[in-house]
Amino acid sequence: MKCISFILVLFVASLCLTACKHPEIDGGAQKKTFVLSDTMLKTIRIDTASLKPVQKELQLPGKIIRNNRNARQTDVLIDVAKADLKNVKEGYEAEILTESLPEKVFYGKVETVYPAKDSSAGRLDILLAIPEALLKPEMKAAVIVHCNQGDDMIAIPEAAVIADHSKNFVLVFKDKYNIQVREVQTYTTTGDIIYILRGLNAGENVISAHQQQIYEALSDN
Repeated sequence: MKCISFILVLFVASLCLTACKHPEIDGGAQKKTFVLSDTMLKTIRIDTASLKPVQKELQLPGKIIRNNRNARQTDVLIDVAKADLKNVKEGYEAEILTESLPEKVFYGKVETVYPAKDSSAGRLDILLAIPEALLKPEMKAAVIVHCNQGDDMIAIPEAAVIADHSKNFVLVFKDKYNIQVREVQTYTTTGDIIYILRGLNAGENVISAHQQQIYEALSDN
C-alpha cells in the first residue's frame, strides 16, 4: 500500500513540474497559444512589416539668417557648421526648432545646400511647408534633417516593439488563433518608425497597439 501511495505522489509531482515548464521556443517564436477575443480584435492595431530605405536624423545647430515670406511660401536660410553639411542633400525633409518658440515645430524641405568656402560655416535654404512669419533673423535654431542611408531594411511602427528584460519583442499576428511572441533585433529609430535587423520578415503582420495584455498572456518573461 505504501508503495502505491509513493508512486501516486511521484506521478502528481511530475504533472506539476510539466505544467511549470516554460513554453518551447521554435525559431524565436513561443509555442504557447492564445485566442484573441472579438472585442480585443477591434481594439488592437495591425501593421505590416515592409522594406523601407533606412533613414537617420541629423540634428544640426544653427542660426536663422533670413526669412523671405510671401503669400505662398516661406524660405528660411540657416547658418550651419561646415562639418555638419556633408550628409545633407537637397530634397531632404527638415524640421526647425528655435529657443524662442520651443513648443513650435516648423516643417519643410532642404531647397539648397550652400557648402562652406572660406568660412567655417555653410548654409541650408529650407522651404517651409506652410508660410510662416514667426521665424526671425538671428534666432538660434536646431535643424533636424531626415537623411536616407541608402539601404533597405524591415520597418514597423516603433509602438509595435515591446522591451522586456533587455530584449525586444513583437507580436506576430496571423489570425485570432495564431499570435506569436517573436524576439527581434532592432537597428535604429527614426520618428515613429523602427528598423529591424533580424527576427522579422517583410509581409508579416505585427500588433502595434494595445498589445501588452496579449504579450503578458503569451509570455513567461
